[in-house]
Amino acid sequence: MVMHPSLRILLLMLLAIAVQFMEPYVLALSGAVLLVAAMYWHIGLLTRILLRSRWLLLTLLLVYAFTTPGEYLRGWDIYAPTYEGIRQGLLQAMRLAIMLVGLAILLGITPRADMMAGIYQLIRPLRYVGISVDRFTARLWLTMHYVETERPKSKTAFWERFESASNSEEGAGMDTVKFHLPRFTRMDWGVGFLTIILIVGYML
Repeated sequence: MVMHPSLRILLLMLLAIAVQFMEPYVLALSGAVLLVAAMYWHIGLLTRILLRSRWLLLTLLLVYAFTTPGEYLRGWDIYAPTYEGIRQGLLQAMRLAIMLVGLAILLGITPRADMMAGIYQLIRPLRYVGISVDRFTARLWLTMHYVETERPKSKTAFWERFESASNSEEGAGMDTVKFHLPRFTRMDWGVGFLTIILIVGYML
């Protein structure tokens, strides 16, 4: 029995919030568990994501190390990092790494069609405030289709493609964009209910 895609996306969003409040030892334990799961589900994708983010993680560590006030590291003459900065930098880098591992798990176990279905169901309430959810999802679908068939040369090209996806040749060749909307199962409701209980219990 597979978890509903919208619930997977929601759990990743909740993880992004939870890592900000976890104690370091809980953070390390959670990261280890997620890392093992990611290596099991899709180690190739995990490796690519972490390698592409290595400079971001290193930059994050250095920024905190050299800009956070505190006791300077011994043995450094000028521009010394602080112990507090190194500690905070490692903590923030760990949080980001855990999110990247969680993203690798989500992408590794969720096909594109399921991802679109999950996003669609999560943003459906936005239609009550005048946002065209169907149009947004269709444009996102076509953009991801473009990325898979022809890699954009830059991030700017990616967003330009998103803006023009509805008028693109790929879009013109598709009369409709269809994907299956899975129903919530008992397991999905159970996981959702358990998540709510854990959140409420943590807040209390």
